[in-house]
Amino acid sequence: MGRPRIERGAKQDDVIRDRVAAVAARAARPTTLLGQKTDRSVTVPLDQLHPDPRNNEVFELGGIEDLARDIEANGLAHYPVVRPHPEFEDEYMIVAGHRRHAALSLLVEQGHGARFGQVACHLVPSDDLDSGVLMLTTNVRQRDLSTLERIHTITFAQSLVAELREAGRLEVGTTTDGKIAELVNLAPRTVAYYRSLTKLIEGLRALLDERRITFTTARELAQQPIDIQERVLAQIEAGEDGALSGAQVAALTESASAKEPTPPKVPDAGILVSALERATSKMLRFDAATPDELDPFIGRIAAIVERLDAITAKRGV
Repeated sequence: MGRPRIERGAKQDDVIRDRVAAVAARAARPTTLLGQKTDRSVTVPLDQLHPDPRNNEVFELGGIEDLARDIEANGLAHYPVVRPHPEFEDEYMIVAGHRRHAALSLLVEQGHGARFGQVACHLVPSDDLDSGVLMLTTNVRQRDLSTLERIHTITFAQSLVAELREAGRLEVGTTTDGKIAELVNLAPRTVAYYRSLTKLIEGLRALLDERRITFTTARELAQQPIDIQERVLAQIEAGEDGALSGAQVAALTESASAKEPTPPKVPDAGILVSALERATSKMLRFDAATPDELDPFIGRIAAIVERLDAITAKRGV
C-alpha cells in the first residue's frame, strides 16, 4: 500500500518541479528575482512559513482535519512550494500548499511537533506576479473547485492578467480572455460564463453555491444594480429555506425594482418667504393701479393673510 503512494507522490513532485522550473525560467530577469537564481529544496521550520494572503481570498481551506490524518498516517505526499518572503528575512511565503501547511500546523498543535515541525519545500524565485500565477494554476489543476472558488479564481485571474499586461510580461498578441482561460484551465466560453457572475454580490454567490438559485437566475441577477441585488437577497433570506425557481426570483427582482413613491418636495423656507415678499410687492402695485380688479379675490387674500397670522402667532412673533 505504501509503495504505490510514494510513486504517485513522486510523479506529482515531478509535475510541481516542472512548473517551478518554468516559473523560474520566466523569472530569470533582475526585476523579478528576490535574491535567488535557481530553484532548490529547503527544509524550513513550520513557524517560518507564511500563507499568501491572496490564497484565502480565492480558495477555501476545507478538509484540513482529513488531510492532517492522511499526512500523519502516510507522510507528506509532495512538498509545498515557497518563495523567499518579500518582507521577513530568512523566512518564506507559501506559493502552493496552503492546505498542507494548515494540516501540518494542526498536527503540531496536537503534539506532533517533533515529526512535523520541520517541512521540506520547493524554493522558487518569484515575485508577486509569478507566485500569483503559480498559486492559481496549481490549485485549479489539482483540486475540484466549488462554484464560489470558480468565481473567485476568475476575478483573481482578471486582476492578475491586468498586472501582467501593465508590467509588460504578456506575449505580444495575447488576449485578456485567452490568458484568463489559460490560467484557470477552462475553455474561453466557460470563462465568459463565470465572468458574468463576478458582479454578483457575495450573499447571492453563496446561494448559487448552495444551489438555492440556478446559474441562469444568478446571471440575470448579476446584471442588476447592487442595491436591487441586496433587496432580492434580503427578501430571499426572509423567506423559507430551499431552492427557488427562476419565476420566484424574477418576481422578487420585480418587487425589489419597483420604485417607491417620491414624496412631494417641501419648498425651502427661505425660498417660500422670498416668493411671498415678491407677491406682496406686486399686489401693492396692482391695488394702487386697478383696485376694483382685486375685489373678486378679497376673500382668498384674507384667508392667506389669516394663515400667515396664525403662523407668526405660533412662532411668537
